[in-house]
Amino acid sequence: MAFVVGTQNPNLVEVNFIIASAEMPLATLLSLCLFTGILVGLLFNFLSLIRLKQKNGQLHKANNLLLTKNQSQS
Repeated sequence: MAFVVGTQNPNLVEVNFIIASAEMPLATLLSLCLFTGILVGLLFNFLSLIRLKQKNGQLHKANNLLLTKNQSQS
């Protein structure tokens, strides 16, 4: 698919950044945007997964405390 997009879009485009600009083929720009988006998405998912694992550990500890408290009262 990338090959098809690259061959159909050989035009050079100018990209203006905050402090610089660059000229590159449109297919290269699209590929960079795609891979940057994938990396950012993976990073946010990874951070969310870490937070969920920490919360899960806290809930397991609280559950175990409640279970041992319940068993000692019985």
